[in-house]
This record gives sequence, C-alpha cells and structure tokens, in this order.
Amino acid sequence: MTFDDVPFIAAAAEPAASGFGSLGEFLATGGYVMLFIVLCSFLAVTVMISAWLRLRDHLVLPEGVMSQLRSLPSYAAKGDIKPLQEFLAKDDSLLAKLGALAISGTFSSRQECVDTLTARAKEELHHLERGIPMLEVMVTVAPLLGLLGTTAGLVGMFSAFGSEAGPDTTEVAKEIGVALRCTIAGLFVAVPSVVAHTYFVRRLDAIGVRLESIMHETIQTFFAHFEVQRHGGSPTERR
Repeated sequence: MTFDDVPFIAAAAEPAASGFGSLGEFLATGGYVMLFIVLCSFLAVTVMISAWLRLRDHLVLPEGVMSQLRSLPSYAAKGDIKPLQEFLAKDDSLLAKLGALAISGTFSSRQECVDTLTARAKEELHHLERGIPMLEVMVTVAPLLGLLGTTAGLVGMFSAFGSEAGPDTTEVAKEIGVALRCTIAGLFVAVPSVVAHTYFVRRLDAIGVRLESIMHETIQTFFAHFEVQRHGGSPTERR
C-alpha cells in the first residue's frame, strides 16, 4: 500500500484539486454575492489601517509631552511657563493640544477649565473614533451576505435537481460551491472585523482614561501654582 492509496492523504497531496484552488477561482465561484463580500473586506481593511495610524502613541499620548506636563511644578519654580506653552504649541499630538488649553490661563476658574477640557476631549475622541463603528457593521453585514450567497446557491442547486433531464451533477456541485464559499468568505471578513473592533474600542477607552488622569493632574497642578490673570496676559506664579 502506498500513500496514494489512502484517500485523505492523496487528497492532501493534491491541494489544487481538494482545496479552494486559486484565489481568483475561489472568488469567481462565489457568484455575484462574493463581489459585495470582497468590497466589505476592502472597506474593513481600510478602516483598520486608518484607525491604527490615527491611534499611534506619538499622535495621541507621546511620552515627551507627558513628561513635560508632569514637570509643570519645575516651571512654576522658575516662575515662567512660556517655554512649556511654546513646546506644546509645536507638538501636533492630542495630548499637547489639550495640555496647551489647560495651561493657557484663559479660564477664570478651575471648574470652568475642567468643563471645557472634558468637552474638548470628548470631541477629539469622537474624531479618533471615526470609521471604527463601520467594523461593527461589517461584523453583521459580512455573515449576512455569506448567508445570502448560501441561499442563492441552494436555490440554484434545487433548480438543477428539478430539471427535466434529471439532476445535473455539474450544476449541483457548482451551486454547492457558491453556497459554501460565500459562507466562508463572509465569516473570513467578520472574524477579523470583530477582533479589530474590540481592540480599537479598548484602545480608545484606554486613551480616554489616560487623558482624563493626565488632564486632571495638569489642571490641579496649574491652578495650585499659577495665578490666572483676569485681564489677559500670561499666567503668573502664585506667591
């Protein structure tokens, strides 16, 4: 007995015959529904790449900005906060924008500063979230499209069984391929989408928590060490 005499080993030795074959063949066999699934996959990948690029640390919470904000007491000891304000103005990260607003000295009270920073942080986080809800849509839509392709394939299969000349086995096999491959493709899009959606939502939650902590510390330190001038100008050190 040779390995070719064992059915499952022989099948494994001929992946082109037993597997999906080429990608083009796999997609073509899926029928017209496969086109929509492919479009969903491109959209999901685009959203994932875009979200990953937006949520990188150096664009959201760079370590350099955090260390500068935490060294606010040293600027207070020198009695000059302008170097820190200039540093934050040159940085385009989310933390730098919020930090610059927190130490701008434009708020007459600590509570006013907290309320404004909270509203601005929510707005910025909403901006960072753009596109991510689309992944949740893909989690629902992609399997439904796969189910639609499966249903279409089953309809074609039963039609082939009901022909006057008898069952057309070639057509039946083709329609079964449409049904199964659409289901597989739909799940192939949905599974990475749900993983990516969960990751990015958790990432946004973590960013929100860290922003709240850093901004609270910054505001507390700023108002503890500096006196806000009510008629314009830079904040001055408390005496």
